[in-house]
Amino acid sequence: MRGKIVGLYAASLLALASGGAQAIQTPAGAEADSLKVSESGVGHMLIVPYFTTQGGNAMLLSLINTDDANGKAVKLRFRGVPNADIVYDLHVFLAPGDMWTANVSQNAEGRSYLTTTDGSCTKPEKSKVNDTPFQTERLDPKVTDAQRANFTREGYIEVITMADVPVSQTGISPLIALKDGKSVCADTAANTSWSAMDRDLADVAAYAAHGLTPPTTGLAANWTLMNVPKALSWSGAAMALEARKDGVPAKGNLAYFPQTSDGMPGLGRFSADPLFAGERPIVWPVMYDLPDLSTPYYVGASSAAVQVNAIAAGLEARSVINEYWTSSVIQAKTDWLLSMPTRRFAVGINYAEADASKKAVFNPDVSEHFSKEKTRVTGDALCLVDPLFVARNRESYAPKDLVVVGGLRLAVFCGVTSVLTFKGPHQGGAPLEVSDVLSARTAINQGEGPSADGWAKVGLTRSSNVRIPVIGSAFVSANNPNVAPGTAGNFGVTWPHRLLKN
Repeated sequence: MRGKIVGLYAASLLALASGGAQAIQTPAGAEADSLKVSESGVGHMLIVPYFTTQGGNAMLLSLINTDDANGKAVKLRFRGVPNADIVYDLHVFLAPGDMWTANVSQNAEGRSYLTTTDGSCTKPEKSKVNDTPFQTERLDPKVTDAQRANFTREGYIEVITMADVPVSQTGISPLIALKDGKSVCADTAANTSWSAMDRDLADVAAYAAHGLTPPTTGLAANWTLMNVPKALSWSGAAMALEARKDGVPAKGNLAYFPQTSDGMPGLGRFSADPLFAGERPIVWPVMYDLPDLSTPYYVGASSAAVQVNAIAAGLEARSVINEYWTSSVIQAKTDWLLSMPTRRFAVGINYAEADASKKAVFNPDVSEHFSKEKTRVTGDALCLVDPLFVARNRESYAPKDLVVVGGLRLAVFCGVTSVLTFKGPHQGGAPLEVSDVLSARTAINQGEGPSADGWAKVGLTRSSNVRIPVIGSAFVSANNPNVAPGTAGNFGVTWPHRLLKN
């Protein structure tokens, strides 16, 4: 994937030193004036709140184009725990009405890897996608290879429609069209639009010449976590963001960036990621880093910061409510997932900084939700401080310490995705290093209810009135001991969180 990202920083520096062969086209063509959470689950952008390949888990991902008139050029990106560093991304080209499927598992080296047998086109080509594990070059260099591999095994997924591909006999459309379950996915003697997509073109008109137009709505996704050894599974739908004008779906900016490791001066302005900022960024951004959730997508998004603040406002919550089961009668266990997909655009971690007080790098235009007062750095993980756990009988306390790989103990919630695992009143023992249901290892937290089953609330605004952008679900495993011999009695349950703004 991504040319296996060999020599990432050297390649970026080389491109910068050469001045670049072409200008960076600015995302343009939008008619939409806002970006909103889509209640239907269909939109222009999607967020899958969690992926995991820990403890026998694998993920099945289905990416669905519900648009029968237009194909879609889509960016698919995986960000790892704890700090939302990019560990994998690719382009997927969906024909009208198409669906692309993939599996994410753990390889022999302990890293996640994606495989697909789908006939839809990708960049890079399917053989490279299947042969390349998730990457660790941008992860904390001070930890071991095994720890970096661990950071590829959990995180969340961004999905962004970069452009529409209207049905046509020219341009990229016939190259991605499905026939007998297969696509050309290459240039032909008369059509070189496939290789043209590896270059940054000048403007919307230049992309239109190759069959790409500003994106419309229509994208959806489903995810399934499967644990074959435990005979368990959980599933859900991706959260959708939709570009709208006057409250109805409208075209967003054409935001196609090549899936290449080319770097150019000024590329970081298309992202709110604070590590990409400035003339000498902490992390040199390259073409495949874009677009991300913050790349300006609608009229009025005058900067990446403006856009990500709008997304964060749509996701912010004062508290999270859900149910938990820990009954010993059915061997019930519960994990709550809290995913914070806008956090990386507010603050990143500079792994090269020796001074702990300077490791957190804030975007001053985005950091309201994840300000210095609401966060702290422990080790090289950024932690959200002081959430309040309240059980159903109104007993309350601050959650216990978090445990991450290597035995390092941190304050809650120390991951861009964090897992709160429940212990029932009948359970004792030391804090867990692996969560009970999802087998999370990177950012786990422990709560305890006053009864075996009930409901609970996590307050996110204990030390201020600023809400936190968060999504997620409760994951339950249980066993029916009364099933007939030879019949599997394991059950998995998933409940989306209730996210309260007031």
